[in-house]
Amino acid sequence: MAAITELGLPARLFFNTMARTGFTRRRNSTKKLILSTALIAAVMVLGAALYRGADMFQRRTEQTNNTTTIGQLWDEGRYAEVALAAEDALSENPMDRNALLYAGYSRFFLAISRISAEERTQDLDTSIKYLRLLKARGDTPNPERVDYVLGKAYLLKGRYWSDLAVKYLHSSLDGGYKAVDSYEFIGRAYSEMGDVERALEWYELAAENHPTDKLLLTLGQEAFALGLYDQAARYYRRVIDETRDESLKKRGLSQLGQLYYDVGNYTMARDVLERLVELEPKEANHRFLLGETYFELGLDGEARSSWLAVTRIDPGHVGALRRLYD
Repeated sequence: MAAITELGLPARLFFNTMARTGFTRRRNSTKKLILSTALIAAVMVLGAALYRGADMFQRRTEQTNNTTTIGQLWDEGRYAEVALAAEDALSENPMDRNALLYAGYSRFFLAISRISAEERTQDLDTSIKYLRLLKARGDTPNPERVDYVLGKAYLLKGRYWSDLAVKYLHSSLDGGYKAVDSYEFIGRAYSEMGDVERALEWYELAAENHPTDKLLLTLGQEAFALGLYDQAARYYRRVIDETRDESLKKRGLSQLGQLYYDVGNYTMARDVLERLVELEPKEANHRFLLGETYFELGLDGEARSSWLAVTRIDPGHVGALRRLYD
């Protein structure tokens, strides 16, 4: 099947991740948002990959509730019930191959549906435990797919596990399995480790194979972090010009405007920020940076007007108040 939605995945497993983003000074939170939303979206690809590897899953002949097999529960996306059925089998035979497969994958899918960080971590830890037991067993069909899921599970656990994410995602590639998002998530793992140069290399490979608006935005951020300003600007402009997602367009304009301001290209910053203010007239920080840009260009009247507009939007905005009254 081509997509996880075709497996009948219940709508409750999907949820919107919303966050308020700012300028480059708040890039870390933007990166976390991108990482979170991208990981969740990538599950659609993962589901397709797992389903194509359905030869790993031997249909169990036992019945659950006397009417539904564990395979049917899986097909219907009823992962909590799959996990319970598989773990019941593991209570009798802790190294049962099929039960470990079902338990490991179902716990992973449950983890990405969790709102509670504590529940998510518990499911991820349990998924990792089952999948590593499966690898230790030594006769796993398509072990490269298991490595792929393990890599993603470790990446979801956070930056302190990103070295293991790199290990298993590389192992998956070495084993001959390349998902559409494999390169991107290796890049994300290196980024979490603070290895920006390697992250950029893998992001660029991902963009060659499967460019997305969010990936291009991430490439812009990584290039900027390395001081590759022209390259970063090109990525931001591609997002601005090509995306149909208005939120990504605004984010691209915000980061491009900040980039131009940071490198002292105030004329270009002005053009970008004026466009951004037209799109988001009630965003105080956009107007404040535009005021700062006017000030650097010697346009004192325009700068003061922008700062006054900021205080009408946010009467407590410290930066604008200091500019007006200090």
